[in-house]
Amino acid sequence: MLTPEQLAHCADNIINLYSQLEEQIVRDIARRIAKTGTMTDTGIWQSQHMQELGTLHSDVLSSVAKYSDKTESELKKLFEDAGVTATEYDNEIYRQHGLTPKSLKVSDVQMQLLEAGYKKTQGNLSNLTLTTAVSSQTSFINACSLAELKASSGAFTPQQAIADAIKQVAQDGAYVIYPSGHRDRLDVAVRRNVMTGIGQTTGQICLSNAQELGCDLMEITAHAGARPSHSAWQGQIVSLSGQRGYLSLSDIGYGTGDGFKGWNCRHDWYPYFEGSSRMYSDKDLEELNAKNIEYPDGSMHTLYEAEQQQRAMERKIRETKRILAAQDECITNTDSESLQKAIQEDFERYAIKLKRQEAEMNNFCNRTGLLPDGSRSQVYGFGKSTSQKSTGVAKKYYRTWSKEHNINNIETLAEYYNVKYNDVERYKLLKGYVKAIDEGNISPFTGFDLYESKADEIRRELVGLKINSNPDYDIMDFTTHFVDRVLGQTSTKHKDMRLGTTLEQLKDTIANPISISEPSFISMKKNGSVYLDKRVKFTGKSCSFVYSITDKLLIQATSFGGG
Repeated sequence: MLTPEQLAHCADNIINLYSQLEEQIVRDIARRIAKTGTMTDTGIWQSQHMQELGTLHSDVLSSVAKYSDKTESELKKLFEDAGVTATEYDNEIYRQHGLTPKSLKVSDVQMQLLEAGYKKTQGNLSNLTLTTAVSSQTSFINACSLAELKASSGAFTPQQAIADAIKQVAQDGAYVIYPSGHRDRLDVAVRRNVMTGIGQTTGQICLSNAQELGCDLMEITAHAGARPSHSAWQGQIVSLSGQRGYLSLSDIGYGTGDGFKGWNCRHDWYPYFEGSSRMYSDKDLEELNAKNIEYPDGSMHTLYEAEQQQRAMERKIRETKRILAAQDECITNTDSESLQKAIQEDFERYAIKLKRQEAEMNNFCNRTGLLPDGSRSQVYGFGKSTSQKSTGVAKKYYRTWSKEHNINNIETLAEYYNVKYNDVERYKLLKGYVKAIDEGNISPFTGFDLYESKADEIRRELVGLKINSNPDYDIMDFTTHFVDRVLGQTSTKHKDMRLGTTLEQLKDTIANPISISEPSFISMKKNGSVYLDKRVKFTGKSCSFVYSITDKLLIQATSFGGG
C-alpha cells in the first residue's frame, strides 16, 4: 500500500523536469518572435517566421529527447521504490496473520507487473511529450498570425501586437495532444500519467499478492479532500470475489478511468482479515468530508473544495511566471528599442500581479491551514535572474505608489501585504485613505500616519457616545469617509475647498442636536447581501453629521465654518 500523500507527491521530481522543458519551449518561441522586431515589411516578416518555424520543430524535439533521457532513470527509480514500499507494508500484515509472502525482488509475477507498469508509463510519457513539437509549431504559427492581424488592422502598434502574441504563447504554455485530438497542459498530462501509472501498478501488485496468499478482503485508504464520487467508498472493505456484505470491485469502479485506481486517484488498498481492527472509524470518515475549513471571507468549505481553490491559485501563479519568463527572454533578445519598451511595460504590470497573487495564496493557506505546494506553483525555468527582476519591479512600484500617497508608516511591500491580509481594520483605513487621496477628499500631504492618528482619536472620543442621550442612537463605529470629513481638504478657508470638522463641534452636536431629519434609506451591500440602510441627519450649532441607525455608525460630517 502507498499512502494518499505518497501518491499525491510521487510525480513531483518528474514534474520539475518537465516544467523546465515547458519553460525552455516557451522561452524559445518568445525569442523567435522577438527576433522579427517591428514587422516593417510584412513579406520579410513572414519569410523570417517560416525560417524560424523550420528550426523550431527540430529544436523542440532535441529538448524533449534531452529531458526524456533524464526522466527515464528518475521514473525507473520511482517505480522500484513505490513497489518496494507498497509490498513491504502489505507483507507485514500477512506475516502478522501467519502467512509467508514473497518480497518484490524474488517474485517473478510482481516484478513483471512492475516492469510492465513502468514501460507503459514511460511509453505514454514519450508519446505525449513528442507531440509538444507539433503543438509548439502550432503555438508559434498562431502567435505570429495574431500579431500580424493585430498590426495590420491599425488598432495596435506593431510592438504591442508582438507583446500580446508573446503573452498568449506564455499563457498557453507547452501542451500535449492525445490521439483523440484532446489537448492538455504538459505538466497536467505528466502528473496524471505518472500518478496514475504508479497507482495502478502498485495496486495490481498488491492484488496479485493477495490472490496468491488467498486474501479476499482489502481495506481502502481514505484521505480528506477526496473527490465526492470516491468519498462514498473510501475507508471501506472490498471483497475481491464479490462476497455479500462487502463492496465489490464494480462498486468502487475498479478498472474504470474515474473509479478506484483511475485517473489521478490517490487511494490504495491493503489486506484485511475478518475481525481485525479497522484503520478508519465511521467518525473518522465523516470528519474527512466535513465543511470545517474556513476561507478568509468567513465561509466554510470541505478540504476538497479548499484544495481545488488552492490548485486554481497555483495555476494562475504558474501562468504569470511563464509570462514574465517569456517577456524577459524577449527583452533580452530584441534589438528593437520600441519593442523592448513595450514589453518592459508589460513585464512591470505582471511583476506586480505576481506578488499580489503570491500574497493572496499565502494568506489563503495561512487562514485555511493548507500548506503551500511549491512544486505546483513553481515554474522551474523561472530562474533567479527573472525572479529578482520581477521582485525588484514590484518593490519599486510600491515605493512609488506609497510615496505618491504619502503612506509614510508602511515602508515595504512585505509590510503592505501583512497589513492587507492580517490586519483587517488597519487595511480598511488604508483603503479609505488611498481612496480619499485619489478622489481629492483630503490632501496627499496629510500622510497615512496622521490619518490613522485621527481615526484613533475619533474612536476614543466619539465611539460609545449616545446621540441626544438616546440609547437607540449609540455610536458603535464610523466610516473612513467620516475620517475624511473630519480632516477636511484644508485647514484654512479656501474657495471650493472643504474645512474639516473638529471633534469639539461634533461632540456638541451629538449632545445637543438642534434638528433631526426624516429618515432616508440607502441600498447597501454587506457580505454579499443587499440591505436598506436607515440614516438620519443631526444638525447642531456648528456642524451636522449623518448617522446610520441600521449599522450604528457615523457616516459623514459637515462643518459650518465656511469654505
